[in-house]
Amino acid sequence: MYKLLLVTRDAQIRESFSGIQDLHRQMFEPITILDNAKEAAAMLKKGGTDAVGFALDEQEQSLLMEQILKDHPSIPIFSPRRSSENLRAELALTREYLDQLHADYSDYENDAGMTLARLQTDLVHRLLEEKILSREELKSRLLLTRSPLSDDTPCLLFEFDLPDGPQYLQSRWHHGFERLDLALHTNFFGRIQGLLYCGSALLSGRTLRVIACAAGKLSEREVDLFSQRVQEQVLSTARQIKDYMDLELVCTSFRVTDSLIALIPTTGS
Repeated sequence: MYKLLLVTRDAQIRESFSGIQDLHRQMFEPITILDNAKEAAAMLKKGGTDAVGFALDEQEQSLLMEQILKDHPSIPIFSPRRSSENLRAELALTREYLDQLHADYSDYENDAGMTLARLQTDLVHRLLEEKILSREELKSRLLLTRSPLSDDTPCLLFEFDLPDGPQYLQSRWHHGFERLDLALHTNFFGRIQGLLYCGSALLSGRTLRVIACAAGKLSEREVDLFSQRVQEQVLSTARQIKDYMDLELVCTSFRVTDSLIALIPTTGS
């Protein structure tokens, strides 16, 4: 059973949580509700809390977030919701991430930081596959995984054609589609350095999508410089894949977006 901590004075949020009578069916213990950052920090310090959510005034929220970032780098942060329907969806996401965070990978060392990094990568992969369908879902997943990105992060989106991809998978690559997807990210696009995050997703034997996100806010001039530098890095990486794996990648499209929200099918341009 997972232990949740909610920190808020918002009566509507408190009522919404109190109205859910079947938390145990979602593997949650009765939720602990506090109304200030100081008490919350003290409870988190004791240990035993699996995820925390808060809705406070700006000053208290900043103080609590600073404490969490410093002392609890892996604990998921969920988004309190006022409506019962939205809250149930949020709790389902929270349960999903807690199950993965606490899964028993018997063949691997149980390292929360490594697991969070994998979940962050999976999130971007899901975004590239257009499986995230709303801004609210995106914001929740970014927060739960403690992602360095935000929903308004500027990004560059590339799409590549793999002319020989199907034949390459059938006759030359004997590890399966998923392993090729993982290899392209881990060994190439995921290794691009600098003040950016780079991710990729192999959508089919013929299509690869790559995203490069700035680490923070950029001015219009900085976006132009960032765009030019990232194009060079991504295209250079595509040439490396040709050299090392003899797999050709042809860039068929490229665009700059103001935020990650543009990748959501229902709201993207």
